[in-house]
Amino acid sequence: MKEGGLMKLRYVGALIGLIISLGWISFGFWRMLLILLAVGIGVALGGWLDLQGITLKKTLVKLLDKLTN
Repeated sequence: MKEGGLMKLRYVGALIGLIISLGWISFGFWRMLLILLAVGIGVALGGWLDLQGITLKKTLVKLLDKLTN
């Protein structure tokens, strides 16, 4: 792996750590855990929809077709 890619991963990890620590301080442990769980569920749902080939544009076109007909 190139050194530039490794540095970017370090920055991402540091940013995630900063966000978690600030969330813990601001909201408390259980609220922060709930926020992280909600984000994780959203990421998993988005990944699943992406694997299914469902896009926002296709969904909006289908919805507008149903509304106009």
